[in-house]
Amino acid sequence: MATLQKIRSNKITQIAIGLGMLAFIAGSAVEILKSQRPDTEVMKLNGKKLDYAELNQMVDDYKDVLQTMGQLPQGEQVSNEITAQIREQVFMQYEQEQLLNEQCEKLGITVTVAELQNIIKSGNHPLLSQTPFRSQQGNFDYAALQQFLQQREKAMTDPQMSAEQREYMDRIYRLWCFIEKEIKKSKLMEKYQTLVSGLTMTNPVSAKANFDGRANESDVVIAALPYTSIEDASIKVEDSELKAKYDEYKEDFYQVNETRDIKYIDVLIKASKADEDALNKEMAGYAEALQKEDAVIESIVRQSRSLVNYSSIPVSKKSLPADVAAKIDSVAVGTQLAPYYNPADNSINIVKLMGKITLPDSVEIRQLAAINQDAAAAKKTADSIVNALQSGANFDTIAKAYNQPATKQWITNNMYEGQTLDDTNKKFIETATTAAVGTYNKIDVDGGVIILQVTDRRQMSDRFDVAIIKRTIDFSNETATDYYNKLSEFVANNKTIEEMEKNQQKSNYVVLNLENLESMTPGVQSIADSREIVRWAYKKDTKVGEVSEITYCGKNREHLVVAALTAVNPEGYRDMNDEAVKNYLTSMVKEDKKAAMLQDKMKSAKSIADVTKIAGAVQDTVQHITFASPAYLAKMGGASEPVISGAVSAAAKGKFVSGVRGNAGVYAFQVLAKNKNSETYDEKAEMQRIAQQTQYLISNMFQMNIKNPMSIFYSAYKNAKKEDTRHLFY
Repeated sequence: MATLQKIRSNKITQIAIGLGMLAFIAGSAVEILKSQRPDTEVMKLNGKKLDYAELNQMVDDYKDVLQTMGQLPQGEQVSNEITAQIREQVFMQYEQEQLLNEQCEKLGITVTVAELQNIIKSGNHPLLSQTPFRSQQGNFDYAALQQFLQQREKAMTDPQMSAEQREYMDRIYRLWCFIEKEIKKSKLMEKYQTLVSGLTMTNPVSAKANFDGRANESDVVIAALPYTSIEDASIKVEDSELKAKYDEYKEDFYQVNETRDIKYIDVLIKASKADEDALNKEMAGYAEALQKEDAVIESIVRQSRSLVNYSSIPVSKKSLPADVAAKIDSVAVGTQLAPYYNPADNSINIVKLMGKITLPDSVEIRQLAAINQDAAAAKKTADSIVNALQSGANFDTIAKAYNQPATKQWITNNMYEGQTLDDTNKKFIETATTAAVGTYNKIDVDGGVIILQVTDRRQMSDRFDVAIIKRTIDFSNETATDYYNKLSEFVANNKTIEEMEKNQQKSNYVVLNLENLESMTPGVQSIADSREIVRWAYKKDTKVGEVSEITYCGKNREHLVVAALTAVNPEGYRDMNDEAVKNYLTSMVKEDKKAAMLQDKMKSAKSIADVTKIAGAVQDTVQHITFASPAYLAKMGGASEPVISGAVSAAAKGKFVSGVRGNAGVYAFQVLAKNKNSETYDEKAEMQRIAQQTQYLISNMFQMNIKNPMSIFYSAYKNAKKEDTRHLFY
């Protein structure tokens, strides 16, 4: 089992592999699970179906991989929010993989078993250096991998192998399968990307133009007429103009998936004065109880439902809440701070300091256990071991005789501060942190005695035996009901969203707008646990104009949300009369008209001085303008103007140019100087630079979300036959 031990020493839980590595999940689970009943279908892409159970299995498998890699805590339930994020990532990767496989199948691109094995044997793939199969130098160790695979195969049928060891080896094996399949996927993607890259090329002419665009610089004086100098309200827009602009930019209004628009009211429930008074009264009772001589501190803190656990183990200042840490040095031992309000976390607090001591932040220990069902016998064995050690016996030799490890280990205060400790752990920590270095200490525990030796200690600092009762001022059920009833009355009196918008101010409500809501959006804006509103908006029987029931949202049900469905935007081209589209078109037409008006104002100007006489004009001097990068105009609000870079680069020294339309206004400029920087032209190096730039752009196209028009997969996704019904299940 040497290899298994070696893998453990490599700290598999520290391996970090990005969320994008999902080939194992998207591959194996689909092969394992074949049930694709129509009633549980969550997606269909070009005829290939994905079942609800399959997707859940992929998500569970990936969670398992993340836990093995240490990116999720093991043995803990993953929150609904994190699970939703993982599910969305898995699903997106699954879609991309299906499209990649389709494209590669059409082109005859494959990765053979022999190719995959050669990649693994070479040990050069970046992922291999992140596996647990590594040499002492950190390089991938193929022999260690083979040895592990052989050991695992034997271990699976070895009756003496414990369930824990078998599960550990199985986890490592699943992780290896994940990495192996990810390597195969990355190689397939690499081949496809190489094919696309091969369609591009450069030449000496473009190389020289690229160099000149970077090396030639111009200094100019600029005068600008900003679009903001003309009021929007003064511009009239005709329907025919909107139609012409829509036809010009129609592709910009294509959406690859259905979206929906909603308007909603979000009411945040806050504690009332009565709620605050009730908590103050309750806290006063706890403060009085803590001051009694016979007070059982731990019991009182637990009963108070404090947000801060109490343990008699003294803790460092850094483990205390910020407000308590700021006060603790000024609190005398044996005294108690009266209930005080902390606005930072909206809490009322009681602090009682029982003691202060200096302890090490970390201690190195080693230990032995004298175990026996008979307590007296265990104590006798422990006494015998301690006597032998104190007489000079070797610790390692005794540990070996009792078949126990003699390994030293460090314990830091971060490991136990803030934790709820049982009596055994309390005794252990107290002994480890207070015992002198080199001494042997006996700790009675259930079933025996622990012999503990502190071998080193580091960084002494103050520790505080402090009880903290911290309670946030929360709203009561009565307060929540009052908020609900008021909103319910408003909704009853204003049955449509139009009526709500009209009367919102009278009732101190605000109607908010949310456009292009996708079916698997986690929730409404930043409101936690508001997924139910999205599901309601996507129900088949929810009609445009319909108003939802009032829904409790938020981690603590502190939000009341009522929504109205205002539009369904199907996959395809958004209609010109869609409110969002029309507003966008209107802004573009208005900018066109403003540009024409400003160009007309500038038409008769013969110099920069003439332009600056026009009302609203702005003047600036800009140096080092090149064709290769957009001009930055500080006096135009930091506008980035590529058109200025192009126009200036084409103009001769002394030339006055006017009427140049940009992103933020209309410009005139005069070239003051033309210079060339110190860089020298190297044709071969310049062609290599262009090739690298092109490769970078192509690589980005492969990494982008497939719904992004710049993605290499966008066209395939846009034209794919797809059905996404996940919102019916999640």
